Amino acid sequence: MYVSLRDVRLSRLSAYILRLSYHYARVLGVICFGISMKGPSDGALVARKNFALKWYSLILHIVCAAMVGCFCVPQVVAIEDPYEWTLQCMRLVACFVCTACIVVLQFFHEHEVLRMINSFLRLFRRVRQMSSSRRKIGFGGKREFVLILFKGVCLFYELLCECQLLLFARSPLALLTILCEIIVEIGSLMIIHIGFVGYLSVAALYAEVNAYVRIELRRQLRSLDRPGAPPASRRQLRLARCRLDECVAVYDEIERVGRSFHMLLQLPVLIILMAKIFATTVLSYEVIIRADRYPRQAGMWGLVLKGFADVILLTLAAHEAVSSSRVIRRLGLENFPVSDQQEWHVKLEMFLGRLNFNEFRVCFLGLFEVSNEIIVVFLSSMITYFTYVMQYGIQTNRL
Repeated sequence: MYVSLRDVRLSRLSAYILRLSYHYARVLGVICFGISMKGPSDGALVARKNFALKWYSLILHIVCAAMVGCFCVPQVVAIEDPYEWTLQCMRLVACFVCTACIVVLQFFHEHEVLRMINSFLRLFRRVRQMSSSRRKIGFGGKREFVLILFKGVCLFYELLCECQLLLFARSPLALLTILCEIIVEIGSLMIIHIGFVGYLSVAALYAEVNAYVRIELRRQLRSLDRPGAPPASRRQLRLARCRLDECVAVYDEIERVGRSFHMLLQLPVLIILMAKIFATTVLSYEVIIRADRYPRQAGMWGLVLKGFADVILLTLAAHEAVSSSRVIRRLGLENFPVSDQQEWHVKLEMFLGRLNFNEFRVCFLGLFEVSNEIIVVFLSSMITYFTYVMQYGIQTNRL
């Protein structure tokens, strides 16, 4: 009982953090749709168009991009330090490209985005209606809560560091320019956060269906296959087949919605991900080798760690979705023959074969597939890079 109550609290906390992140993205003009109740007597959530938010987002993106282009680009072009010039150029290019991607998604793919969001919300309702023992409230479980909590900390630290730049403004025009630059940069980074939430939603859906199949469906099949009991009746077999059909339909829908989300956002996510990795490596070089230029070492190292944390959290969310889609293979439902009828055996084999066929994959533009090997390669590359930079600093007497 206490374990279930703890899970409910964690899932509610996860949902609360996601709700705050949703409103945060609306303020930044990244999300231009509203989520509300479907009806006064229906507790179902549905995403709807919001023309006021749509035009607010368009005006905000145009004004901020114009301000950054007029006042920040000339300053970046005049930078003489090659490392800082490369860092700033990559940052601005990634920001402009992601801002353009956000506008394109909002105005040219609005119906696809709304259809995808409503598919996610409908899937969560459908999955939770499958379980007859308890109704889950909130989002995900313990693993999802830990990842969302770390993501919330990253979002707060990102906003705190960006807002500190407003203290260095010496005129109202400089203040407005810095504010527009903050909105453009944070808005572009929201692409990574949206990708994180999308992949984690796919993982949460798979986890809930896997839990239903592992616990309730196996218990129902075991009750039909008790030793010494009379053979299962036609009505019981028909109910079992209906449950199998519903599980297959849900797995098909999760894979379809997850694939549509991945296809819609893979290009902007890959662009900002590459820019984020490159910018973080250059920033870490600056902090290690040119420490005298950065009096606030703790804050700068926090930005470096936050940049790597964003990449790792996105990779973990995608890997969680992929691994959750493979868990069903190890449930061993073939150990419950239930009946000697050939029709039942064919149905069970089709069910297991369909599950193996509908494996969810995350592959960015066919370049690489996200897996636990990618996480290990990224972490080892990061450690190797820091080691080389430290050795270079010691050899050149800069450390």
